[in-house]
Amino acid sequence: MPAKTPPGFDAFMGNGGGDYTAPRFAVSGLADVGPWGIQDGSWKGTQHNYTTAVVGNVSIAWIEKTVAAQHPFFAYIAPKAAHEPFIPAPWHLDHWDDSWPATEPRDNPAWNCSAALRADKHGNIATNPMISSDAATVITGIFKNRWRTLMSVDDVIGAVIDKCEALGVLNNTYFFYTSDHGFQLGQFNMLMDKRHVYDWDTRIHLLARGPGIAAGSTWSQPATQVDLAPTFLGIAGLGKTAVMDGKSLVPLLVTSGGSGGAAAAPLHPATARHLAALGPADKYAAGWRDAAFIEYYFVAPNVKCVQTCEKVGGKFNNWPHADSWCTDLPNNDKCWSPVCKTDCYPTEDENNNFIALRHPDASGAFGNTLYAEFQHGNADKAAVNFSAGDVNFHEFYDASADKWQMHNLFNATSQATLDALHTKLHDAFNCAGDACP
Repeated sequence: MPAKTPPGFDAFMGNGGGDYTAPRFAVSGLADVGPWGIQDGSWKGTQHNYTTAVVGNVSIAWIEKTVAAQHPFFAYIAPKAAHEPFIPAPWHLDHWDDSWPATEPRDNPAWNCSAALRADKHGNIATNPMISSDAATVITGIFKNRWRTLMSVDDVIGAVIDKCEALGVLNNTYFFYTSDHGFQLGQFNMLMDKRHVYDWDTRIHLLARGPGIAAGSTWSQPATQVDLAPTFLGIAGLGKTAVMDGKSLVPLLVTSGGSGGAAAAPLHPATARHLAALGPADKYAAGWRDAAFIEYYFVAPNVKCVQTCEKVGGKFNNWPHADSWCTDLPNNDKCWSPVCKTDCYPTEDENNNFIALRHPDASGAFGNTLYAEFQHGNADKAAVNFSAGDVNFHEFYDASADKWQMHNLFNATSQATLDALHTKLHDAFNCAGDACP
């Protein structure tokens, strides 16, 4: 945890992920926020303090204090949910609506697929075993408990919006809701997690509302998380403060007249100045990148096992007194690593270092495709080299015809196309700041 408030923040309550149960936070600038008197330093809750609720309650109290002081505010609210080990709030523990699916999505060719269908994939994907019945039970339990943890996130979102409405700032406040990655639940026989190049791990949502954002509007240009910081600065009428990858999404989000709906406030003059500085919105959109650059570096083994599990006591298996690496929480049963030792499914290995381009437009020069280059290595031990002679594996998919990226077309693709993709990928890999597309 940080020893002090990160630069640029007036108040901070954060950790490196922490626990769902009895969470611990590094704290600064919150002594006069809410009724709690949380002093600078470290704060630890009891087993009755659920991390998402703590984050939500403190954030809402800080917003109330800041608005009362008539200050504009930026609140970055990032709960642990829905990360491992997927512990729902006690009040959502057993909830499952009859209209919700009984299992994780299984009606796709990537779920528990044969070794023959995975033979053209990199690394451990080609060698993972078939999913056992015990593993399938754990996957379903993880799916349901992740969903239940998000019910608490929904509670926080609703409470923040309600508080902004009560404070009279709802219609001149921008709200962004997104995530840092997707997830796999049985795809290519990996029990869970992320860390791979495929769409279910890399495609994420971005929902936004605020002045000038028309209800139900969308845009088709590919964006990534690196675009959020320039966007937030742009809303405030500020330019980039340093060499910063990414571009402002403001011209893609808002209409030039600021008409985001009958109840929305007009654009703030600072936001309007930012739009004007970027020029005509249609020209700005036409000059946007046509592909998203994606990269990832392996640093440690990540193997999920589901049998030979410790059933009582221990740091990882003691709910409700502490977090549990189990899906049947009342019984601390149906568990996975690190408390289980056999029936194992690697999430990745040292072959899973990649750089990639995801072109989403089927009418574009490269179509709706995913192109990736892989390299062997461990980024914690040495830099991973993606120079042309060192790339040890390639994957290329037509995502229009192959939604689940089952068929690697690399060996069936013309050398001219592959050369062009390689050059474009390495241009994106080596660029910085405004030189990036």
